[in-house]
Amino acid sequence: MCSSDLPKKPKPTEPPPGEVATAPVDGVTPPTVAPSPATPALAEAPCDDQRFPVESASVRLQVSTCGGAVRAVTFPNYDAATQVTPWWTWVWSRVKGTGSGGWDPYVASEGKLEHLTAKGAIGLTGRGDLDDGGTFQKIADNPLTLQRVTADGLTVTKTWAPTASPDVFDLTVRYSASVPLNGPFWVSAGDTFRKPATSYEMVTHPSAVVDGDLEQLTDPTALKEPKDFKGPVSWFGIENRYFVVGLAPEDPAWGVAGWAPAGERQAVRLVGPATSIAPNSPVELHFTVYAGRKDVERMSAVGHDFDKAAALGFWGFFSKILLFFLHMFHSGIGNWGASILALTFLVRLSLYPIAARAFKSGKAMQEIQPLLKEVQEKYKDDKEAQTRETMALWQKHNVNPLGGCLPLFIQMPVFFALYSALMHTPDLFGASFLYLHDLSAPDPYGVLPFIMAIGMVVQQRLTPMTGMDPAQAQMMRAMPLVFALFMFGVPSGLSLYYALNTILSIAQQQYNTRSYQPKPAPA
Repeated sequence: MCSSDLPKKPKPTEPPPGEVATAPVDGVTPPTVAPSPATPALAEAPCDDQRFPVESASVRLQVSTCGGAVRAVTFPNYDAATQVTPWWTWVWSRVKGTGSGGWDPYVASEGKLEHLTAKGAIGLTGRGDLDDGGTFQKIADNPLTLQRVTADGLTVTKTWAPTASPDVFDLTVRYSASVPLNGPFWVSAGDTFRKPATSYEMVTHPSAVVDGDLEQLTDPTALKEPKDFKGPVSWFGIENRYFVVGLAPEDPAWGVAGWAPAGERQAVRLVGPATSIAPNSPVELHFTVYAGRKDVERMSAVGHDFDKAAALGFWGFFSKILLFFLHMFHSGIGNWGASILALTFLVRLSLYPIAARAFKSGKAMQEIQPLLKEVQEKYKDDKEAQTRETMALWQKHNVNPLGGCLPLFIQMPVFFALYSALMHTPDLFGASFLYLHDLSAPDPYGVLPFIMAIGMVVQQRLTPMTGMDPAQAQMMRAMPLVFALFMFGVPSGLSLYYALNTILSIAQQQYNTRSYQPKPAPA
């Protein structure tokens, strides 16, 4: 189709190409096939990195002649991530001598949000070992079509096309040959990753959903050897904390997905079977490309298990419910910080009956402590009798020893679901509230974690540790410090929730204390 655009004369000093070896797939090495001597070898032109946009209202893809792949992804509706420097990080850098200048908690970055580095490439294709994808030439504009003809007679044609959805694109890859050629053929997405991805940073890394499970290469720098996964491939691509660009094959069973080093890059690849391509028998692959936010509702509508990129975890069902209410509040309030406060009030109000029951159970246990000590003292040499009399005492006074614990276990799914929801919702990215410029970044002033720590200390003072083992009581006293240290690193949107939640817990506890009517002293 585009052979007229390529140099037609081979280098006079180069002999015809020899046999082409292919990489093993699933431990089976396909045979090598020599191209026909009658087919002249074409010298592939050097890549000039011409780029052609394929864009929508929410994302701009730059497809390059280098590999015929997407070499840049820009989200025009989002400014580049703000650099947030907490005061403790700045102090530590000055102590180590690695920092200079004054402390600036927020430093705005120029331009729009980019998803790839200069070395990134999504949608590279080839045969045999992973490479840079070779040189393509544009042969059509609408839709954008590029083509590559290799020296051994392989023609790769790619078509990138937008769809009616602003974050969904179509990719068609067509392999054809002028002579019989063996596979395997592959498609990959990779980049140069300089540090491991964490839960609190906008660091990209390769990902895939294979056999229904989300696989993430969180530390690409440690990748030394290829690693494959077994099972149907829903999608593969590159993601960070809030955004994902993934390729979903039309046939999930066509190839094997896995990680692979690729020169300067670390890639996630899809390697097909050792198929032999004969003249007039091309292989055509179709991919749905999602490039956008990790919006659970939106990705669910796209299908192909893209919603699993949100990584809501085991409590994802509850997280989706909480996100529904968070979006409902935002539709009326218009500010994500205020919506988090409204969600906090809703959660505390919903859980109040459980908290009140736990409070009453704890008070009841406190009231019969003198009787329990008498039983323990009276039957200290007879453990069986001590257990029998203790249970009888609980039954007589209608006290459930687990009454204070069970409500806490009921609240645990809500706790973890809220953590997942606020940790991974892209709505907090770049959202401001009061003195906070970015709710997806930690509180650089440390105000919210400090409020939460003080509140937990106050809450402990108000909560009797009746009958608690001394070692357990000491561990409970250390919990505010542990939680505070943990909250210094989480997104400020999450800290905002827990700070207000702690204050409301104290208010509820004070209300329960004042309204509680103690039972008459037991005889």
